[in-house]
Formats: sequence, structure tokens, C-alpha cells
Amino acid sequence: MTLVGHVLFFVALMIVGVSGNIFNLIFTIQQQVKTRSIQTVGLILNVISISNIILVLATFALVVSVFQNPQIWCIRPYPLAIRTEIYLMMSCSFISFWAIAWLSLFYCIKVVNFSSECFRALKRNISSVINAAVLLSCVLSSLLFFPMFSLDVVDSMEKNHNVNDIANLTCPQPSFTIQMNANAYAAVIICLLCPIPLMIMLPTSIRMVVHLCAHTLALKKNQTQVQGSDSYILVCKITVSLVGVYMSTLCIVALFIIIRLIGQLITYHTLASAFSFYSGMTSLLLTASNRYLKEKLWSLFCCRKTEEQASQSQTVVTADV
Repeated sequence: MTLVGHVLFFVALMIVGVSGNIFNLIFTIQQQVKTRSIQTVGLILNVISISNIILVLATFALVVSVFQNPQIWCIRPYPLAIRTEIYLMMSCSFISFWAIAWLSLFYCIKVVNFSSECFRALKRNISSVINAAVLLSCVLSSLLFFPMFSLDVVDSMEKNHNVNDIANLTCPQPSFTIQMNANAYAAVIICLLCPIPLMIMLPTSIRMVVHLCAHTLALKKNQTQVQGSDSYILVCKITVSLVGVYMSTLCIVALFIIIRLIGQLITYHTLASAFSFYSGMTSLLLTASNRYLKEKLWSLFCCRKTEEQASQSQTVVTADV
């Protein structure tokens, strides 16, 4: 593929990854201004949309930086732009992943009926709990990844190398210039990005599937409740799909990191493609799960009157379930 072809391909990927989230963000905020309230689902939509937009832009900025200077990882000290891009990629992916986990937990508590008094109390206050959890995740992310600004090449890189050496130079793994246990820090980050959010997403999704499968036939017998049943089934499908997108993205990113660590060649285009896929698919799924956003999307294609009636029975209302 020619250079122009590469540029057009990645510009298209960036547009796909960003446009859907911009759409969701604009019209979610518009609805919140109209209603003068911010529901939990709307807050999560805003957080996911903003973090996904920054995630895609930061990833593509990193790709451009590496393309302009393939040996940028050998420069000491690291350029501030590179440190900022890494920080934004890590923090925004953290926020987006945890927002999906909180959305899954929110829907599970809302949909499933629990016999425990503890869960009943949680159900009554779930909106406040999830709102606080989402905001806490944002604050934690901004603090957790701040050491990324201390990343730098080891001291030996600034010695015994001239311009002619750089072309064939294998850059070592970066290290933190601040005093900290790098292995423990890496373990904490890995746990917070993968196993722990997944431990929230999978059980809540499975619990919703089990609950809805057990009660779908009973609900269909009462024709007045079929619409509500269809809405909850859609919520379940969307939640499971989001978990699938999350796991697929993590597999690609993990594969990229492993290949880089063992010294094999793999371009940062893979990373950009993975996050563009994640961003685009999450925005599409969240649009499909929201009646207001879906109607706005159809109205852009002049199909509002045709699709509006179908969306009334197949899509979840913007307000909390």
C-alpha cells in the first residue's frame, strides 16, 4: 500500500472511531439540557464518549509520532508529547473500560429481582452509587497513570551512540525515573484494566441472561408487559455485546504488547486499529440501546417517521431503566 493509501486508511479509521462518539456526546448533552437533569445512563454515555474520543486521537497521535521518527523511543529524554500520548491512552482506556463495567452492573441491579435486603437497598440507591463510582473512576485514572510522565530511556542510551548508530539501534524498554516498584505498578495496572472489570461485566451479564431467560415466557403471557420485556432483552443483548467488544480489544492489545516485548516487529497501526474498532463499536452499540439517540440518527438520514414507531418498542428509553 502506498503512503497515500496508508494515510487515507488511518484517517478513515480515526473518523469511524471518533464520529459515533461525537454524535452520542452532542445529542446526549442536548437531551440533558432539555430535561435539565443528568441520569445515570446519560452520565455513563458522556464519560464513555469523551474517553473514547481522546483515546482514538491520542493513539493516532502516537502513530504519527512514531511514523515521523521511528527511533523516537531511543531519544533521551522522552519527548513530552510521547509521554502525554501514553498517559491519555492509558487513562482514557481505563475510564472507558470501567464505565462499561459500571453500566453492566447498573442494568443488572435494575433488571434482576433480588431477595436479599442488602441488594434491595442497593437497588433503591443504585443511581447514586453508580454515579459516584463513575466519577471516582475518572479521578482514580488521572492519578493512577500520572507516573507515565516519568517514563524515560535508561542512562546507557545517551552514551556511545552517534547518528549512524541510531538507524540500527534496538531501543531498550523504558523505565520510570521516579522511585517506585515498576513490577508492582505494572501488576496493579494490568489487574485494573482487565481481570477486575471483567469480574464485574461477566457475572452481571450472565445474571441478566439467566434472569431474562427464566421470565421471558411468563412476561409474554401478559401482553401489557411485552414491550417492557423487549426493552430488557435489548439491554441484555447490548451489555453482552459491549463485553464482547471489550474482550476482543484487550486480546488485540495484549497480543501487540507480547509481540513487542519479545522483540518481534509489529507496527503501532495494530494498536490504532484495535482502539478504533473498540471506540466505533461501543458508540454504535450505545446508540442502538438508546431511543433518543437512535431517533436522532434516523432523522439525519430522513427516515425518522419510518423508524420512529419501531424504535418505540425495540429501544430503551434514555432515562434510567
